[in-house]
Amino acid sequence: MPRAPRYQDAGYVHHVICRGNDRQILFKSPKDFRVYLDLLKEARRLYPLHVYNYVLMDNHIHLLVEPLQEGSLSKVMEHVSKHYAKYFNATYGHVGHVFQGRFKSFLIEETRYYFACSRYIDINPLKAGMVRMPQDYRWSGFAKLAHGKEGEFKLDLHELYQELGRTEQERQIGYRAIVLNYQGEELDLLNQRQGILGESDFKSKIQIRA
Repeated sequence: MPRAPRYQDAGYVHHVICRGNDRQILFKSPKDFRVYLDLLKEARRLYPLHVYNYVLMDNHIHLLVEPLQEGSLSKVMEHVSKHYAKYFNATYGHVGHVFQGRFKSFLIEETRYYFACSRYIDINPLKAGMVRMPQDYRWSGFAKLAHGKEGEFKLDLHELYQELGRTEQERQIGYRAIVLNYQGEELDLLNQRQGILGESDFKSKIQIRA
């Protein structure tokens, strides 16, 4: 089966997924999580990119991002993956690939899929049985978006999130309602081929640009 095209257009939000090679564990200690996030901070300074949400699971990663320049997405992911693999191999005496190939990404139609993707990220630790509530998981953006608590990584705030209310508290209440009382489409991006998430006319517009 031919590889699905990867769309990396600047100015659009992308849901990015990275997996450990053969689903191996990527993070074995709190330091590992912090090293990955520090590398992501460094990379987005080098290659302009907004990060709207994230979750670092034991053996895979989800990011909700918007590259601000053409090529930024690939450069950020290459920078982080290369340097984290070097750190991981040196720390644990591992030899070989750390990540399963290149990252997988979905360019999303924001009005249709932004909150569906953000929620998908937030509930990953719940679905894995790691916590009882999303705010209990340390390595994600939910505590900031839903409760205003600064976490391990400073998030950018998307305009759709800011439109949830006039104040921070109103936005947090609105976001909690979206995540905890969601009635929309359930996504399964880990098992879906990368591409475009959107209605047919949106997909056609992006494909024509490619």
